[in-house]
Amino acid sequence: MDNPNWRGNPDSDRISLQEDYEVRYWTHKWNISKEQLAEAEKKAGSSVVRKIHDALVGLGYIQPQSLEK
Repeated sequence: MDNPNWRGNPDSDRISLQEDYEVRYWTHKWNISKEQLAEAEKKAGSSVVRKIHDALVGLGYIQPQSLEK
């Protein structure tokens, strides 16, 4: 389980839409809404960051980006 008190980057492999701090991190990083993030996760069929990123690109919400921290 993720620790919400840890102030570093969220889990680098997955995004949990149930964790507000992770949703805030990723929506800020990609400059998207919570609804767009949820839509991309649904399209990706996965919570894996790379798959969600690719779904966001496919939906036209973001441009391809490096996922390096």
